[in-house]
Amino acid sequence: MANLEVVKRNRRQVVIMIIALPLMVLFGVYSLIYLAQQETLRHTTNLGEFVEPPVLARDLGLTDAVGEPVDGSRHWWVWVAVKDCATVCRQALHHLAQLPELLAEQAAHMRLALVLTKPGASPGDERSVGHRIFTSEGEKTLADGIYVVDPAGNVILRYELTANAMPVAQDLKKMLKVSDLG
Repeated sequence: MANLEVVKRNRRQVVIMIIALPLMVLFGVYSLIYLAQQETLRHTTNLGEFVEPPVLARDLGLTDAVGEPVDGSRHWWVWVAVKDCATVCRQALHHLAQLPELLAEQAAHMRLALVLTKPGASPGDERSVGHRIFTSEGEKTLADGIYVVDPAGNVILRYELTANAMPVAQDLKKMLKVSDLG
């Protein structure tokens, strides 16, 4: 008699497990789908915003001071892109001049440039030892802001002109850490 009760109890447990296991898996899958749709999980650790739609530097029609085309490759670039370099632009360049100190030994892989996006714009008194000056003659232009360009020439992150060097440096440190150059 005792063995019969043990067998009945074991059968009940097996039936409960057979029913409960698929229900738990189904609940888990629906929970993951629900969580994946939540906006908070799509947040990145970058302090800048991704450039959408993606832009290649070579498509911007940039030229350097001697008229050579610029494709944005071979280095990590930080560009201050503006139509005219007014007070905010000068402040941005001044703040970004701190990047070599903030990046320390990784600074050798980064270059700073002023990108004038207005056709025919001249750099005026913005010539500086700390950055290069590019002008844009292409159809595509960048909105005013600070941009990070990877060594393949992809314009990947954008910051407001009023941003200081710290968020740019933090993002660059992360990207340099995982890149072949860092």
